Amino acid sequence: MEKKIQAERMADLTFELLEHCQVKREKMAEMLHLTVAEFKLIRGFRGSETLSVNELAKRVELSSSRLTRIIDGLVAKGLVRREIGLRDRRVMEISLTPKGKKIEAELEEMYVKTHLDILSLLPPGADDSVILAMEKLRDAMKEWVKK
Repeated sequence: MEKKIQAERMADLTFELLEHCQVKREKMAEMLHLTVAEFKLIRGFRGSETLSVNELAKRVELSSSRLTRIIDGLVAKGLVRREIGLRDRRVMEISLTPKGKKIEAELEEMYVKTHLDILSLLPPGADDSVILAMEKLRDAMKEWVKK
């Protein structure tokens, strides 16, 4: 019976964490004058200068048609640019403009600061254990989703 109680507790905690993460994302997006979808798309560029629409769709887990509408909004805001692929003219490539790169840097800085604040709330020495547990949970969830 204890495993069932632990599973229920884990389910409740996971749900609460997801809610808090969503609120965190909404607040950060609002501070950067972005929608949550735009925020997620810009964060999807991490480490990449240019991405195809298909690659970007995979990274942010959205359909290409939904992504197109978000890209339209970001183009209008001057944060991304859309270009025909150099190697394959059938591929549309998306890249951050200088203004978009500035927003991406601000976004990343906010993310790091937020998580530094969270780490500071943990008991001394618990940082590595919490991160290891989160990595194991992430990996277990990936496996579960594949089933």
